[in-house]
Amino acid sequence: MEQKNRTILVIAIAITVFAAVFASMVLPALTGRAPEVLLPDVNQEAVGEEGKNFLPVEVTPDTVQSVIASLSRPESYYRELTVRLFWQGGQSSDKVEIWADGDYVRTANTVGGITQYRLVGEGKLRLWYAGDQTWRETDAGDDTADLAQRIPTYEDVLKLEPSQITAAGYEEKNGKDCIYVEVAAAQDNRDRYWIENATGLLCAAESYEGDEKVYEMTEAQLAPLEKGTLFSLPDGTVLHESG
Repeated sequence: MEQKNRTILVIAIAITVFAAVFASMVLPALTGRAPEVLLPDVNQEAVGEEGKNFLPVEVTPDTVQSVIASLSRPESYYRELTVRLFWQGGQSSDKVEIWADGDYVRTANTVGGITQYRLVGEGKLRLWYAGDQTWRETDAGDDTADLAQRIPTYEDVLKLEPSQITAAGYEEKNGKDCIYVEVAAAQDNRDRYWIENATGLLCAAESYEGDEKVYEMTEAQLAPLEKGTLFSLPDGTVLHESG
C-alpha cells in the first residue's frame, strides 16, 4: 500500500510540473502571444489587464540599459524643443523645430535671430541658412539626426560601462512619465536624461560642470506630422514627402 501511495505522489508531482511548464512556455507559443513588458507610470503600481501577463521592469543603474534598448520611437512626428546654455553671468535660450518621417529628419535651429536648417536623409546631411539657395553636404553618421536637433544621443548610454551610470529610475518630468538616467562624465561633470516611456523620445536633458548647470533641453511640443510635409532643399528640390 505504501509503494502504491508513493507512486501516486510521484505521478501527481510530474503532472503539476508539466502543467507549469506548459503554461509558461508552450501556451504562449501556441497562442502567438508572449508575456508583455510593462513600463509602469511613475506614480502607479503596475496592474495587469485581464487576459495579459505583464512583467513590471524595475529601472536601476544595472537594468536601465536593457530597458532603454527595449524602447522604440515613433516613425513620424513634429516637435519643438527649447535649448538653453548657461555660463557665468549669462544664458541663452534657443528654439529648435524637428520634422521626422522615417529616415528623414529636418531641423530648424534659430539662434540670435538666424535660422539654420539641417536635412538628414539618404545617408547625407545637408546644411544651409535662411535665405540661402545652396547648401553644404556631408555623409551622415548614425547619430547625425540627434546631433542636428542639438540633443544628446541618449542611445550612447547603451555603450557605457555600468559603473558610469550613477542613478536611474522612473521619474515624472514636465508632466511626462519618464526613465531617468544620470551619467558621470570627466572632471566631476554629469549628464541627466529623461526619456518618455510612451514615445521613447528624449524629452529633457541637463548637463552640469560640477554644481553648475551648463545645458538644458526641454520638449515644448510633440504632435503627429501632417501628411504631405515636404523634405526639400533650398532650391526647391523635394527629397521626400510624408504620407
